[in-house]
Amino acid sequence: MYTAHQIKMINFIKISDFPKYFTCPYCPRNGKTSLQVIKNGVHCQKCQRKFLIRNHILEFVINKELDSETKRELKGNSYPLTKKNIEHYANKDKWSAYYNHFVNQKFEYLLKFLDSIHMGGIISLGSGHGFELKEILKRKKFNLVFSSDLAYAATSIVPVTLKDYNVDLGLFTSDLNHTPVIPNNDMPILIYEALHHTGDIHFTVEELLKRKFKNILFVEPTTNFLIKILAKFNLAQRVEYSGLKPDFLDIDILKKLSKKYNYNLKIRTLWDIPEDYFRVICKRDSLLQTILLKFIDIFSQVGNVFQFGSFAVVSLEQSKY
Repeated sequence: MYTAHQIKMINFIKISDFPKYFTCPYCPRNGKTSLQVIKNGVHCQKCQRKFLIRNHILEFVINKELDSETKRELKGNSYPLTKKNIEHYANKDKWSAYYNHFVNQKFEYLLKFLDSIHMGGIISLGSGHGFELKEILKRKKFNLVFSSDLAYAATSIVPVTLKDYNVDLGLFTSDLNHTPVIPNNDMPILIYEALHHTGDIHFTVEELLKRKFKNILFVEPTTNFLIKILAKFNLAQRVEYSGLKPDFLDIDILKKLSKKYNYNLKIRTLWDIPEDYFRVICKRDSLLQTILLKFIDIFSQVGNVFQFGSFAVVSLEQSKY
């Protein structure tokens, strides 16, 4: 799959360290671990489930425990770990300049939120092959990084994605609706464009807020009256490769949830037009491309005042009062 030379800067978390950060995702959780280390993984002392480690990845996903939507998402994100696939997904940041234009904006906002948090590390959920972690590590130093995804194949690629960064890395598979992470640590939860894959984004956000994580940050596509109009013409919220129709974030619902669970909420919005639309409009006219990008950026700046955009970068911090 990958060689020690490819990932020579990666230090994998020891099996014995996992119970410090995780508990059984399928048992009632009280902020303490129920996990006990065994020879090739961990075992829950309450329900007796065993979670095994394979290629440094602790597998918390049990297929029979997943609902039908999540099973379909898992199937849509499973692929053979060929050299070609590993190289393709590990180098996602080498995509087009148009795509990276909006990626840079999202991470600029995200880093401003992260800079205001005291952290001992970072936990990325739904992180696929680690694209967002690579983008963050380009800009900010972390010694301890946890990366998780529903799909084992995607998680397997993370060490190659992060091969140029000297980090202590913990890998695990998990369902966003059943995260095994214990809340009582100083590491923020990061979710980059993954919540809308769960089928009910607001249910998933509420489940995370119920867990009382100190800091939760995410980047997600949003819905508003304009997006809803576009969706009627199949120009937004289109069915994705997994067969799932994404459930976009409603900022008004998010505000109600943050108030209900006593979280301080910060939001930055922007407009990100899909690249295939951009290419149809501009063709190969470089001047028109420049003008349209500038127009989108101005529209984003104005829309941000009213929290009106197609994407939101969100920071939720548990209130002390």
